[in-house]
Order: sequence, then C-alpha cells, then structure tokens
Amino acid sequence: MLLCSRKGRDKAAEVMEQAGLRPLYLGYGKFDPRNLSRLLRIIRDEKVDIIHAHGYGACTWGRIAGLMKGIPVIVHERCNTWAVPLYQRPVEWLLGRFTRYALAVSKSTREFCIRKRYLRPEAVEVLYNGILMEDMPQAEAEWIRSLRKEQGVGPDDVVVGIVGRLESHKGHIDAFRALQEVRREIRSVRVWVVGDGTYSEVLRQWVRDNRLDSAVSFLGFRKDARQVIQAFDIQLFPSHMEGTPNTLYEALAAGNAIVASTADGQGEILEDGITALLFQPGDAAAMAAQLVKLVRDPQLVAFLRRNAAARSGDFDGRKTIAAMQAQYERIIAEKRV
Repeated sequence: MLLCSRKGRDKAAEVMEQAGLRPLYLGYGKFDPRNLSRLLRIIRDEKVDIIHAHGYGACTWGRIAGLMKGIPVIVHERCNTWAVPLYQRPVEWLLGRFTRYALAVSKSTREFCIRKRYLRPEAVEVLYNGILMEDMPQAEAEWIRSLRKEQGVGPDDVVVGIVGRLESHKGHIDAFRALQEVRREIRSVRVWVVGDGTYSEVLRQWVRDNRLDSAVSFLGFRKDARQVIQAFDIQLFPSHMEGTPNTLYEALAAGNAIVASTADGQGEILEDGITALLFQPGDAAAMAAQLVKLVRDPQLVAFLRRNAAARSGDFDGRKTIAAMQAQYERIIAEKRV
C-alpha cells in the first residue's frame, strides 16, 4: 500500500509520518499536467495495481493515468457540494463514462456522485466511514479537569464543542447565533471550536464583533482532538453540507451527547431523540432550542450518551477496512479474467 499526496506535505502528511508512514508527493497544483507525468512514473516504478483516489485533482489525474496504463481506479467521494465548478464539469462528464468503481460515504453522497459527477449508478457503492475503536483513547478525569480549567471553564459551566475544518459550509456562525439565543436563558453555556481552516479569521472577527469573546474559545488544530471531545458536555455538528464526518464517528465512540443538523450523512446515521437531537441545516433557532433542551435535561443527556456509544459499534473501522479489502480483491480478480 502506497500513500501519495497531490498537494505535497501538509498537516495530514505530518501525522502519517509520525505514525511511521512515508507518503509520496506529486507536489503540483491540481491543474498542473506535471501531476500526470509524476504519477505515471510512480505507477511504473512501484508496479501499482489499483489507484484509490480522493479529491477532484487526485481523481482527475488518477483516472487519466489509469486509462493510459490500463489500471483500475476507485473514485472515493467523501463530501457533497452544492455545485461542481463549471471548469470541472466537462472533465467529470468525460471521465465519468470510464469510471467503473466508486465509493461514497453516504447515500446522499452517492446521489451527488451520480447527478453532479456523472458517475453511472451501478458504479457507485455506499461505504460509510468508521474509526478503529482501539484507537479511541480514554481521557483521564484529571486531564479533562485540567483542560477545562486551562480554558477558563468553571465547575458549573456547560461546554458545547465543535470539531472540524473552519470553512463557511460548516455552520459555525449558525452555532454562534444559536449560542446568543441559548445564553439569554442559560449564561453558563460556552462553545469550544476545535480545528483550523480558511474561515478562521472570519469566525474570530464575528465573535469579536458580537461580543462573544468570553463565551467562545478557539482551540485550533489539536492532535489530541479525540481526548478533547471527552471534555465536552455536548458535541455540536452545525454543518450545512457533509459527506459523513469522521468527527461524528468519534463523537459516537466517545459516547457524547450530540446535537446535529440533518445535513447529508449526519441525518442518515443519527436518529432524532435516540442518538442525537437534530435540526434542519441553517436553522439557528432550532439548534438553540435543542441545546437548551439538552442542557436542562440530564436524564436525556445520559440516554443519548448510552445510545451513541451503542450506535458506534455499527461503524467500527475494521468493517470499513474489510469492505475495501474485499473490493480490491474483486477488482484484481476481474482484471485477471
């Protein structure tokens, strides 16, 4: 198994390297044709049998290389977008006809692949992500107390946590508006924002402009995010669109009380009132009402926690790995026929 990044070395690559993996890098922009020549050399030198591609750039150059070398390519779609850029549509239409294998992380993502990426329905399978349960660390109670104290959280404060990239479609500003509503009734509620991204300064400025500095903490990118989420009282997923975020699987595995939008895969795997309290994407008022309901009902919190932990068993990463391995074996068998 070889890992190859089109973008070059980034934070994800750093984490891989620290885990003992050594990714290969193309290192060019997504429109740069040198990606193709570099990828073809890697295929030749490493004797690649299957290309498993994630992201538009990787899927474009990967499929072209696969066609040139006669190598099967799996397109793996992890997110939905409202529209495919105009410049990408002719490429997607052309390559979609030659794409025999595709994976989508939710049913709604599968529909996106068919309608927006022009993939044939019979080519696209749904494969929900998951996490390796043994990789979910247990945060010690003292560590949690220390972290909350470090962030200025008092013993009676309620921490609502959001984890993910800081991007416009992730719904952070909706969450801040909901926080304003919640704090009119319950002043002890605070929000922690874990992650970084291109929208960071916009979000920080919004918080400053609306005088929420004392109620919102930006923790930035955290390598120990799986421990940090165990310091939340509630985990919030306010996204407008998603595939199915890995952070949701982590929240389930941690047994967290979840409030989430019904965006895409989130609405598929969560059940309102059973594993989470749900609201329509963009509805800050409904989000606020669900948060208030949960803060005021400790028994409901305990009920959701138990059900979240139980539901996490359906998304054990070993099942996902086994499904991928089975697909690799099917593809290789078909290639040999």
